[in-house]
Amino acid sequence: MKKAFYITIILALVFAFSLGCEETEPERVEENDVEETMEEEGDEEAMEEEQKEEKADETFAVGETVEMGNLEFTLQGARWEEGDEFMGPDEGERWLVLDCNLENKGEESEHLSSMMMFTLYDEENYSCDMEIAADTRGSLDGELGSGRSMSGEIAFNVDADHSKWELVFEPNAFGFGQAIFEIHEDDVE
Repeated sequence: MKKAFYITIILALVFAFSLGCEETEPERVEENDVEETMEEEGDEEAMEEEQKEEKADETFAVGETVEMGNLEFTLQGARWEEGDEFMGPDEGERWLVLDCNLENKGEESEHLSSMMMFTLYDEENYSCDMEIAADTRGSLDGELGSGRSMSGEIAFNVDADHSKWELVFEPNAFGFGQAIFEIHEDDVE
């Protein structure tokens, strides 16, 4: 009896979440000179084809903003965290801290979870662990009201040998659509 009850609850939750999830494609939030030129010439088919090509396997850089659904995400910067006399990275590791901003352009509140929405991969395609002991500012967790924005830092434990990472931003709980930000050691302050 209890087993059937729990299964019913789980199925109801999965169904409820799936109703609210829609596929979101990342869109760069800057003006594109190619689009403006094509609009002036009136070539809508060429403009649509150009937009499709841009979306395919597009990556973003530190400082760029991407729009996915009702959320706009900006990877504002990256820095190294040394820790303090009590806590710090282990030998052969570093703490990479990413400064992020999320803005809700929708008409309803959005629920955010940094652990669910962000994954960092190293240059060997292994995921990096989030580091909760690092000294970070703000938080990217909680409820974000309509028209509001939230800034915060998230830290990851990375190998000291690596010099390139990819931050994957997936705003929907079931992973429909993602934006990938490339981070190079030169981008880190």
